[in-house]
Amino acid sequence: YFDAHADVNTPETTLSGMYGGMDVALAAGLYNENNRLITGLDPPLPPSYIVLGDVRDTDPREKELIDRLHFEILSTDDIRTKSENVHAQMERLSALTDVIYIHIDMDVLAPEEVRGHGLTAPDGPTSQELADCLEVIFQYPKATAIGIASTPYGARDPDHLSRQAAVRLILGAVRGVKARS
Repeated sequence: YFDAHADVNTPETTLSGMYGGMDVALAAGLYNENNRLITGLDPPLPPSYIVLGDVRDTDPREKELIDRLHFEILSTDDIRTKSENVHAQMERLSALTDVIYIHIDMDVLAPEEVRGHGLTAPDGPTSQELADCLEVIFQYPKATAIGIASTPYGARDPDHLSRQAAVRLILGAVRGVKARS
C-alpha cells in the first residue's frame, strides 16, 4: 500500500475526520464491519498481509495503532534503493497469499510530480524510483494487480506531469512481469 499517508486511521484516531484516511483500517477490520462486508472483504485482512510503503505523514494515534498492530513498512530509502527489505516483504507476502495487489496513491510521489494533488508530503520518491521498485515487486509471480489512485488531471495537471508519472509506474510493473523467469 504505497501512500504518503498510512490510511490506518479510525474515527477514534483521526485528527482530520477524512474517511479517505481510513481505508486500510477498514480493510483490516479495525472499524465499520458493515462497510467492509458490503465490499465483499470477509474476513478482514490481517495487518500482517499489509505492507505500508513510504508512509511519511501519520496522525499520532494512527502511528500508535500501526506500531501496536505491527504493520510492515517499506521506507522511502527501501524504495529508492530497492533494498533487501523489498525482497523480504515480497517473499513474506508470497508465502502468505495467492494474490498480491499493489495500491498506489499518487501522493506517495515527490510533490513536484503531483503538483495538483492536495495531500502531498515532502521527500517522496520520484515516479522513476518507484517504477524501478515496482519492476522488482512485479518480478514476483503473485504480484498480479496494480491500482493507481488519486491522480491529478485536467486543470490540476496542465503539463500532464502526473499522468506521465502514472504511466511510468505502470511501465515499471510491466517490466517486472516481463522479467519473470
